[in-house]
Amino acid sequence: MSDIYLEVNLHNLYYNLSKIKEQLSNDTMIMAVVKGNAYGHGSVEIAKALSGDVNYFGVGLLDEGVELRKNGLELPIFLMGPTEEFDIVYENNITMSICSLNQLRKLIDWTENNKKTIKFHLKVETGMNRFGIDFDQLEEVKSLCEKATCAILEGVYSHFATTYKNNRSYVLGQKEKFDKYITFFNQHYNGLIYHICNSENTIDYKEAHYNMVRLGNALYGPCNSKKRIGLKKIADIRAKIIYSKNVKAGEHIGYGNSYKSKQDKTIGIVPMGFYCGMGLIKKPIGSKFGSVIIYYLKEIYRYLFRNKTVIFYKGKPLEILGRPNMQYTIVDITGLDDPDEIMVEIKLSPIFVKENIKRTYISEVKS
Repeated sequence: MSDIYLEVNLHNLYYNLSKIKEQLSNDTMIMAVVKGNAYGHGSVEIAKALSGDVNYFGVGLLDEGVELRKNGLELPIFLMGPTEEFDIVYENNITMSICSLNQLRKLIDWTENNKKTIKFHLKVETGMNRFGIDFDQLEEVKSLCEKATCAILEGVYSHFATTYKNNRSYVLGQKEKFDKYITFFNQHYNGLIYHICNSENTIDYKEAHYNMVRLGNALYGPCNSKKRIGLKKIADIRAKIIYSKNVKAGEHIGYGNSYKSKQDKTIGIVPMGFYCGMGLIKKPIGSKFGSVIIYYLKEIYRYLFRNKTVIFYKGKPLEILGRPNMQYTIVDITGLDDPDEIMVEIKLSPIFVKENIKRTYISEVKS
């Protein structure tokens, strides 16, 4: 039985969705992004909870979409990542993302040869420079789509590289580029779905909603938007202390003799380590030099002035002793009653908790 527990509050999920809907026009469709196992919250359960309130589900990998279908989800599913496994896409009625001319040609060839229909959204390049069709390729896209009878263009979309809050001018520039694509497609197609907004820009940049927005992290809790709309965290992680022992003053604790106890202590073992994100730092790999300097200045500030733990017991921070291990972390539980019955709270994103976790879902209002 698992010693790690994730309690997901569906009432808060519905609350977050309602707060975001207040920012939208009545005819704006919503894609609920449930990639990465719904950011660790359980994709099937979250999708079932939202199925009556959204228009689309978004997944990053084909297997994620197949899992939803196998569990009875019937809403349209949009695969945001590229794939050429057209047979699986067709069998599971998944809408594809097409991000290159070569991929488009292959899709058209497969659908024509097999006489099977697949819908797709065209990913266009506006400034993210990850996946996407360039503007000067649109005439060839149009020519290919005109000849296709079974590959159906349903939508056009792009991806903001940053947020309105962090770089307004860049976001405005991306929207301007996206509008040029929309102008082109409106000359040749009717009723297409257009979408570019993620959670933060959905909240901060109403002019970019078009007729669908993609909601990911805002569904699951507060996000990095400038405008605060009262979003609530929907999940709590708890873990049981699985082992405890007494350590004398002067003894070392953990790998590398990195911690030496200055006094007698009672220590407890939490069954979560850096495999679950404990102690990991998201370093700015690939960033500009100035961004790296700012990052490390922030880290120094956090080290000197802010709480250095993510483990709490009844709201009290527990000191982490030594380095977190791959699957275990040692904490100071000196003075706490019944050390073998202690349940601690973990302030980590559920997306890090990869295994050995028991999820529960509640829908009532928490006090």
